[in-house]
Amino acid sequence: MTIQDLLTRMMVSEVTVRRKLKASRAITSYNKNGKYYTLPHIPRFDSYGLWNYKDIRFSKYGNLNRTIIELINASSCGMHAEAIGELIDYAPHSLLSTLYKKSLIRREKLHGRYVYFAVDEQLYRTQHSNYESLPVQYSQEDMPCATAVSLLIEKIRNPLASPSDLSRSLSRKNIKISGLQIKHFFEKHGIE
Repeated sequence: MTIQDLLTRMMVSEVTVRRKLKASRAITSYNKNGKYYTLPHIPRFDSYGLWNYKDIRFSKYGNLNRTIIELINASSCGMHAEAIGELIDYAPHSLLSTLYKKSLIRREKLHGRYVYFAVDEQLYRTQHSNYESLPVQYSQEDMPCATAVSLLIEKIRNPLASPSDLSRSLSRKNIKISGLQIKHFFEKHGIE
C-alpha cells in the first residue's frame, strides 16, 4: 500500500501513518520511488533477499544501494552489471558507478568487462581468485545452452548432489564444467 492508501483507510494524519509504519518496521519498496510499503511478516524473500508483489520490488536489505552491495558481497566470484540488473530488475550502471566512486564496492575490468567485488579485503581476494579460476568461455552469460540443459537434468536426477558431485557426473559424459562454475550458475539463477 501507499501512504495515500493508508490515509484513506485509517482516516488519520500522515504523521500518524508514518509513525505507525515506523513502529511496525514496514519495508519500503526499492522501486516505484519507494512509495509502497509492506509489513515485515508478508514478504517471502528468495535466496538473494528479494521479493516482489506484481511489479513492486522489495529487499530485506532496504534500499537499492544497500541491496546491490549485499548482492555483491554474497556472490562467490563478483558480479557483472547485467547479472545484478537481472536480479533487481533495474539497469544498475549509474548506481554501480556511484557506489564505486564512494568506495562501497570494488570494480575491475577483467576479460573485457567490469566485474564488481566486495570492499572487504579477504572477501575480495576470495571472489577475485574464484573469478579468475572460471574459464573465459564460461563467463556468467556465456555457458552453452547444451551444457546448461545437461547440468539441470543432472540436478533434477540428483537433487541432493553438491556442485562438485555434479561436475564429476557431467565429466563422465564428456561435459567439462567445474564445481565453482556450477555453484555460480545456480546462484545466478536462484537454484537451491
